[in-house]
Amino acid sequence: MSARSGRWLMLALLMACGLGGPRLAADEDQPPQTYAKGVTRKLGRGVANVATAPLELIRVPYLTGQRDGGLAGLSVGMVQGAWSVVVRELAGLVEVTTFLIPLPRDFQPLIRPEFVYANGDWAP
Repeated sequence: MSARSGRWLMLALLMACGLGGPRLAADEDQPPQTYAKGVTRKLGRGVANVATAPLELIRVPYLTGQRDGGLAGLSVGMVQGAWSVVVRELAGLVEVTTFLIPLPRDFQPLIRPEFVYANGDWAP
């Protein structure tokens, strides 16, 4: 591959990452209508999950504290949050490496919520 074609490939990947996340987040439970849309969403979701996985250390203790109290949030929530970081990182890496393959069926997300900060809120 020449340097010129490598630049075009990098530009295409960066554009796919930038367009794949927030703009398409509204149709979370709808299957992609085209292959290109599914590939773009899966790649963007994977990159976003790898980049934002550490936010699970804030999200999970917060949700646990809201549900079970502050002590539970600081103890159990932190352990669950650390585990959630690992799971979200791995799911993001799998989606980035397999973004061209429509698995799971119709490019559905591997984990829920699809993004750490889904629908503008810390979704449980």
